[in-house]
Amino acid sequence: MTTYRIKRKGQEALLEVQGHAGYALYGNDIVCASISTALIFTANLIERFHLSYNILDLVCEEGYFRLQIKTTDETANAIFENLEYTLEEISKQYPKNLKFMN
Repeated sequence: MTTYRIKRKGQEALLEVQGHAGYALYGNDIVCASISTALIFTANLIERFHLSYNILDLVCEEGYFRLQIKTTDETANAIFENLEYTLEEISKQYPKNLKFMN
């Protein structure tokens, strides 16, 4: 199962995702692929819009993703919130494979 958590403090937001969804065998796991696509898309979008000055921390490794941003920039914050929404929607569709952790 993949788990994720989101923390907000002051003008910062943190999202961490770890694990593997376990929906199907490696290479055929549509849930893992969906999660990975959303995470990489978000990181690329922040970079493409030249908003990387808002990134406090970014780690993208096999089975682990961490994004910490300054929420003072409206666009960077909106991109972050879109990722949060996307993960919520995936977890609603696949609750056995993606879970929000406090």
